[in-house]
Amino acid sequence: MRRLVTRGRHATFPLAVSSRAELSAAAETLRTALASDDLHVIASPGAGSARTPSLTVLRLVDRAEIHRLHDRLQALVAEFRELAHRLAAPFQLHVEPACVRGDPYPDELDVDGEAWSLYVHGEHCLFTSADSGTEIEVHTDCPDLIDPWFLLRYAESADRYPDIRAACVEGFHDISRMLTVAAIPLAPNPTARPDACPDEDAPAGGNPGATGSAGDLTS
Repeated sequence: MRRLVTRGRHATFPLAVSSRAELSAAAETLRTALASDDLHVIASPGAGSARTPSLTVLRLVDRAEIHRLHDRLQALVAEFRELAHRLAAPFQLHVEPACVRGDPYPDELDVDGEAWSLYVHGEHCLFTSADSGTEIEVHTDCPDLIDPWFLLRYAESADRYPDIRAACVEGFHDISRMLTVAAIPLAPNPTARPDACPDEDAPAGGNPGATGSAGDLTS
């Protein structure tokens, strides 16, 4: 198995199971047997007659690569948080009050001379630069919060940190592992509104990327 699964090359095993509990147990058995922290098992329950339950094994970025990129990863996180704060401040002032009242709100903000379009959904807002096309998804009440998928999407849309992007062959799964191994907290500093910030020990949400799906049971 370890020789079969390489970076970008997966191994998938269909399973004859009748419940999610059986699928989860099979995934845990395989994880224990592999005993390798850079091999990641995804349990997919399948949907409809076209798909059957399966386990997929991915090889994630290794610890040596993560340690080599540690400073770059820290710089990316710091850059993301700095921009998130710069955008969240005028959002809280000019947009959030109207959202709370259910009134119309601006669909664009000018921040330091740069126009950003807004897509507000729940506690998040997707800001898109009209100039560069950079996209950053911000938790507007807690801009320090890092979601691995949103962090990677920012780097991709801004065309920055090519070394980090190149290391994320498996998208969300790689960037999430990098943050974990590098011991970079997802929400180290509560904002002035700490009641709105998720617990920093809680797992981040985000998009599992092309490798996963909404029904996948990952670990």
